[in-house]
Amino acid sequence: MLNIVKEQKDNALNIILTGSIEESVDFDKLIGDPAPVMHVNCKAVPRINSVGVKAWIKYFKRAQESGSKIKLIECSIAIVEQLNLISNFSCGAEVESIQVPFACESCGAELAGLFKVTALKDSQLNIPPLKCPKCSGQAVFDDIPEEYFNFLED
Repeated sequence: MLNIVKEQKDNALNIILTGSIEESVDFDKLIGDPAPVMHVNCKAVPRINSVGVKAWIKYFKRAQESGSKIKLIECSIAIVEQLNLISNFSCGAEVESIQVPFACESCGAELAGLFKVTALKDSQLNIPPLKCPKCSGQAVFDDIPEEYFNFLED
């Protein structure tokens, strides 16, 4: 089940998505009419199924066509997967930041690091290791760069 928190801040409607995007999602009811500027935080979206993808595209495509400027912030790994799988998933939105999968070389813990898309492009996708919060070991990027960052080439 998806929960949405909305907050008007300056000229943008900030939308925080929490939970899975599935069959029961109705963005029209949850968000309402698209605002001129929308910042959508997706860090707490662990899963999105095919029906959820259709609902997402329907709502955000309509928002984009109505002139909304949409920014996707802290995109979860599940959202990044959809950005890579579905060519029009972003619906013209700017992807500002994404979560990147890491694995600790010492204890095997899985974690996510947050990166701004501009910094990733500037570094030519050279992903620095992170410090594991569990054992303080070194966590390294845990995916195939050409696949995980494929959506950045668009």
